[in-house]
Amino acid sequence: MKRLLLIALVLIGMQAQGQEAKRYAIKSGYIKLELTGNVSGTREIWWDNYGSKTRELEKSTSVTKIFGIKTEEKTHKLTINVDGLFWVRDYIEGTGSKGKIYGYQQSKDFANSMTDKEREEFGKQMLQGMGGQIQGEEKVGSYTCEVVSLMGAKTWVYKGVALKTEANLMGITANEKYTEFKPDMAVAVAKFVAPTDVEYEDQSVEMQGMWDQSMMDDGYEDEDDEPMVPVKYPFEKFKKVINGFSHQDYRCVATHSMQGVHAANFMKGMNAIMVVATSRQNAEDGDKERFESFNANGHKCYYGKMEEEEGTALLVEYPQYDMFISIVGVPGLSKNELLEVEKKLQF
Repeated sequence: MKRLLLIALVLIGMQAQGQEAKRYAIKSGYIKLELTGNVSGTREIWWDNYGSKTRELEKSTSVTKIFGIKTEEKTHKLTINVDGLFWVRDYIEGTGSKGKIYGYQQSKDFANSMTDKEREEFGKQMLQGMGGQIQGEEKVGSYTCEVVSLMGAKTWVYKGVALKTEANLMGITANEKYTEFKPDMAVAVAKFVAPTDVEYEDQSVEMQGMWDQSMMDDGYEDEDDEPMVPVKYPFEKFKKVINGFSHQDYRCVATHSMQGVHAANFMKGMNAIMVVATSRQNAEDGDKERFESFNANGHKCYYGKMEEEEGTALLVEYPQYDMFISIVGVPGLSKNELLEVEKKLQF
């Protein structure tokens, strides 16, 4: 079960990327930040099309002292992102890398499916789910900002742009404050073109491989595991069912097929419902035995708690396709709640 559902769990991370599709509430601009604390230096950011195009240049020195041993690390790096593609120029190492941000388009579609108000509410729900909060409003210079606290950091945000940040974690301080800010400044197209003074190593294949092999990275699969048996149910039909599914205020984050398993992820704030289609031959020993078995809606079903995961699962058999449909709620949903979801999925 873990091996099958990890594919769907990976999709949860795409919700954050979806917010990046419209990173700022200002169409274009420029900001220069002074870095102080354990990291000193500057960071400059140019952007256009609300952040779908960004250019970030950092020149900094990081100093840390552990057990009386002082270490110093210098950074001089340029990063350019344009509609799901990236280029990184490291001036200290003399290297360059480029590639695709895997899952960018699905995430962008998710963000674009919401209104500005819905995006704002979604962001607040994510913040609260991670233990953060909005503490009110304060001025930084002439700009009225929302003050956001999260994980030991406090940030002053103006229309999606962080004008000031104060962070202190385990004795390490990292502060930023703008020295120049030009909202709505027109940015030349050339700013989003990577320098041509270095050869860029393409990391797209490596990044996709990391995605596809993420199960191995966390020890959920090793060389002794048998390969996944592809599900017989066509992915196009799976997508059609997912596109026609509606439940409360959940929104589809992504639909994906990988290693013969189809998966879709729905989010409502920090709550998730995952739908996974797999061959019954991929069921792991003990899965059905530790779940409650029963018949419902004309199917043999199994319900139980996820091992080592904060969630519950409903497994539904479709013998005509040699298929299991697994419906997982995170945090856990009751059997009746998952059966309500199952009724609306017409496979």
